[in-house]
Amino acid sequence: MKRIAIVMALTIFPAFIAYGEFRKWQLDREVDRLCAIDGGIHIYEQVRLPKESFGPDGEVFPQYRHLIPESGELGPDFFSQVDRVELVRGNPELVRSVVHIYRRDDKKLLGEQINYIRGGGDIPGPWSSSTHQCSEIMNASKRLRDVFVKES
Repeated sequence: MKRIAIVMALTIFPAFIAYGEFRKWQLDREVDRLCAIDGGIHIYEQVRLPKESFGPDGEVFPQYRHLIPESGELGPDFFSQVDRVELVRGNPELVRSVVHIYRRDDKKLLGEQINYIRGGGDIPGPWSSSTHQCSEIMNASKRLRDVFVKES
């Protein structure tokens, strides 16, 4: 009886692991496909700001960094909004996340960052779950904050 249990454990456990890895691989390919379609950083209008609106390291609006986005992290004239949609629920999951930057007075969309993220699907344990997302966002040489540029 013990032998049967050991044999079953040695065959079923690897099958579960293989299925989980296959599911992660499938969703990673879907992330790559969706990122190629509309993922990345899209800047529709650049706004020129005085140098006082930038920190020494180029951070935009350092004077407002302590505020949460909904109450003015981008100052009195601009705001950001985050939309998150679960495309695949469970473990692993697939999420579409969009960060929008708007001008407050006319509600014009200045830029957006569209990201697809696969999270989870790993063997349970004390470690953090793995993720896979749009490479342009992970290696962002271009940033959504590039909506704002220093006046010369």
